[in-house]
Amino acid sequence: MAGQPLLRLKRLSTLSAPGIFAAGYALVALGLAGYAVAHGLAGLLMSTVVWSLGDLLLMGRIHAVVADLAPPGGTGRYLAVHGISWGIAGVAAPLVGTQLLERAGGTALWVTMAAISLALAAVQPLLARTAVERGAVSVRERAPGRWATWRGARR
Repeated sequence: MAGQPLLRLKRLSTLSAPGIFAAGYALVALGLAGYAVAHGLAGLLMSTVVWSLGDLLLMGRIHAVVADLAPPGGTGRYLAVHGISWGIAGVAAPLVGTQLLERAGGTALWVTMAAISLALAAVQPLLARTAVERGAVSVRERAPGRWATWRGARR
């Protein structure tokens, strides 16, 4: 709740969803990489604040984007599949993460997670362009934060 004022900032509210997602994943990557190099409580706390800000940006828009990608009448199904994917991740992540932690160590775990987040940040413009080209979303302007407001989208 402490981060909600951040989502109300004028500059953030005018960014497209891919822009917000790229920034969010980049902040998550920075925070996770911070865990790999932190040597004390201050470093761990700073890393937690940074990735939490990224998470706030991501979670602040994800449901609107999933609903926007759904065809008419399909919003419930799309949101259900999105929710199921979180459940699957909630089971798989601890299994994979603990194996990586045991076999490669803490630094490798955090660097790997940071690299995955950075890769997700890098592909956001491509995902938006692909969604527009496939007709999953229209190019017409809608509420800020929707995939349809991706700047540079072409039909």
